[in-house]
Amino acid sequence: MSNELEKTSKKKKEWDCCDNPNVQEYRGILVCTNCGMVHGQVFEGIPRRAFTTEEIQARRQTEPVYNISGSRTVIPRFDKNVSANKKQKYYRLSKIQRSTTSTFERNMSIAQPKLLGFAAALGLPPSIREEALRIYREVVNKKLTMGRSINNLVAGSIYAAIRLNNLPRTVEEISLATQIPEKSITKAYRLIVSTLKIPMPSTSIVQFITRFGNELGLPTPVQIAANKLINKAKENGLQIIGKDPKGLAAAALYITSKESGISKSQSIISKVCEISEVTLRNRAKEIKKYAEMEK
Repeated sequence: MSNELEKTSKKKKEWDCCDNPNVQEYRGILVCTNCGMVHGQVFEGIPRRAFTTEEIQARRQTEPVYNISGSRTVIPRFDKNVSANKKQKYYRLSKIQRSTTSTFERNMSIAQPKLLGFAAALGLPPSIREEALRIYREVVNKKLTMGRSINNLVAGSIYAAIRLNNLPRTVEEISLATQIPEKSITKAYRLIVSTLKIPMPSTSIVQFITRFGNELGLPTPVQIAANKLINKAKENGLQIIGKDPKGLAAAALYITSKESGISKSQSIISKVCEISEVTLRNRAKEIKKYAEMEK
């Protein structure tokens, strides 16, 4: 016990990062909770067993992985309780840090929190967030951010990542979550796709059928019948290029639900699928025309 106390006392003497150092273990590293200074890794000879989530987080042996998306350390402003010498020291350090960080790091330090916030508001999985971050890094490297809004390019990167992974999310949903106009998002999206030359796959109507079918409470046989109806119409010559997949999916569900005896009005389907009733009727007429056509 005496040896352990001597070791901890020696460590406390070495911890002179601030006036009141409070060094604790966090994910395998020693960090001062007052100033944020990292004092090194925690090395343990015998691994300890962890049972709860808190114990797993506290006893983690490895340092967290950081993406290349900006500076890791941000030197904050201190309160009045900090001495003048310490204030001057950290003021000089923050000034040096600002002068040494590149425009890429400064841009990413602003854009990454916004991107993660938008992704959380949309409920996107981690894979889509990483893809959107990768796309935005390429946008910054190509210097597309000069004279353009960071928010618009972030929203455009998110939409590009969604389209790449065939996720059934619309521009309207992104606009509602980010409070950015739809035209600005689509304009940024087209700029990103054309400049980075991203091979964008066509939006899958099947995924929209599954999503809208679940939201409308339609059973699985109705959704399967809607998929078969769309495929049959496409085989008979229905052109889907340039048409909103939401309208085609809504029309297919409207036709199959009506044939199966499940009453879903046009107003309910158009409200859930976020299209107008006129579009729903027009797409339903087109699908019926090609589906009933015989080769």
